[in-house]
Amino acid sequence: MAYSNLSINELIKDITANKYYLPAIQRKFVWGEEKICTLFNSIMRNYPIGTFLFWDLSAEKANEYTFYEFLKNYHERDSKNELVRSTFTTEIRGVLDGQQRISSMYIALQGVYQTKKKYAKSADNKAYPERKFHMDLLGDENDYVFKFLSENEAMPSDNEFYFPVRDILFKPGYADPDEILEELVGQDPDKRKIIYSNSNLKFARKKISRLLFMFNESNLISYFKIDNKDLDDILDIFVRVNSGGAVLSKSDLLFSTLVAHWEDGRKEIERLIADMNGEDMLFSFNTDFLMRTCLFLVDAPMNFKVKTFDKTNIEKIHESWGEIRSALISAVKILREFGFNKARLSSNYAVTPVAYYLFKNGVDNKDTKRELHRLVTNSLLKQIYSGQADTALSALREGLRVKDDKSGKFELRDKRFSFDKFQHTKLSGGKRLTIDAQDIDDFLDHKKGAFGFLVLSILYPDLKLDQVSFHQDHMHPYSKFTASKLKDAGLAGIDTDGWLDMRNKLPNLQLLEGLENTQKQAENLSDWVKRKDENDYRKRNYIPVEQSLKMADFESFYKNRKAMLKESLEKKLLISQP
Repeated sequence: MAYSNLSINELIKDITANKYYLPAIQRKFVWGEEKICTLFNSIMRNYPIGTFLFWDLSAEKANEYTFYEFLKNYHERDSKNELVRSTFTTEIRGVLDGQQRISSMYIALQGVYQTKKKYAKSADNKAYPERKFHMDLLGDENDYVFKFLSENEAMPSDNEFYFPVRDILFKPGYADPDEILEELVGQDPDKRKIIYSNSNLKFARKKISRLLFMFNESNLISYFKIDNKDLDDILDIFVRVNSGGAVLSKSDLLFSTLVAHWEDGRKEIERLIADMNGEDMLFSFNTDFLMRTCLFLVDAPMNFKVKTFDKTNIEKIHESWGEIRSALISAVKILREFGFNKARLSSNYAVTPVAYYLFKNGVDNKDTKRELHRLVTNSLLKQIYSGQADTALSALREGLRVKDDKSGKFELRDKRFSFDKFQHTKLSGGKRLTIDAQDIDDFLDHKKGAFGFLVLSILYPDLKLDQVSFHQDHMHPYSKFTASKLKDAGLAGIDTDGWLDMRNKLPNLQLLEGLENTQKQAENLSDWVKRKDENDYRKRNYIPVEQSLKMADFESFYKNRKAMLKESLEKKLLISQP
């Protein structure tokens, strides 16, 4: 479809006639006074002002979504677009790209612009004088000066004569500039003296003529139109066309539709995210996570689409906000106890089923926490949230809940969570929570990182991971494995590539307190252990009693410790039969 065109006069008339609206996905108006004036200067100079993207909808289609009215009167402290609360009866047009430019035109040509006077108090209403949009008629004919001015500021002088731009709106392009100037000056002798003296009349006439022409220029507003598409399709288009500015994700846009129906929603959601992440910023929960988790908790469909965030589901979230907040704060607290942080939590969604269990009033004690820890650990080990997280979450929720025949509401299958029962929950795409011997072999082949820490946390269950900082330490120091150092140590005949690969894998890693790891640095393992209770050290760190700790015997150390780690993980993780 080709681009179409319309004039400024036509656009402003149609906005005034309630034919144009802003979808809830749009952000608030942010353009400042200088930018608005520059836009009109560009219009007068016939500079390109960019193209626009419109979304035409039937009344029936429009009533499925949330829209705002255009802002007419801008107030620095109190401005916000009004939500459309009535039902549409005729087709409408939504503005997808060009909101800031069109809003600027509408405010300038139909409304007022109120900003705080310098040094005035924000709470004082008189600190925000009403100012209207004006153009100076004097000066060079190619010098277009626009300003928002109060009535007093717009008083003419020998050097400036400001014309209220809205007075020319809707006048035809063939209107007589001299008649417009006569209306402007009237019988005021001072005004007539300024306009009709020297070369001022020539400049004023030409500027009025230019305004008339540009406001009626039919090709000025160039736009592309999209007809009757669903908002989920529109979101993809919207993200693409706005990629040149602040990058918006689909969750950002869906978030806008949510808070449109919940006055304090943005503040409450942002506060909860901040509280979950903590003052120490231990976690990195975000809006995307919270929106999906809210759907999960209120038993809404997990499809991350606009229709899912309808008024009914938003109302459920709003009404249950206190309980949602409490469940999530408690779930994150449990994750802290488990020793997780943003570096060790490969998916934030691991906390979502824990929050659901608490939201539905599951028993919260030492035993159930241990079972929930197994759920979090297994879900991360099996990476069930990779790919389509919505699908995995939906399946997990089905495993947790059962529908009450009388009330029609969902309740927990078991108020006392048992992972042995839950781990056989069916997931799509061949994913599963259960772990077999092959999985454990794969786990032990992982290298230092978030996944490695997760496995080590299972192998060292007695460490107070929430209270003490632990590092993933290389038992045989990482720095000893360079080709030159191995050769200097008389190990030139070994499989150098194999050793370099094994040095960073789990059988050569332990969890060590941060301070102790700093002290250990690159000390040989055999020397380090001599200063310890060797029997206790070997027992705690899965090292056979007779195993040599010398660097020359690294390969046998790796093999034998891997066997002990595997045996321990099998006891802790292997499938329990249903």
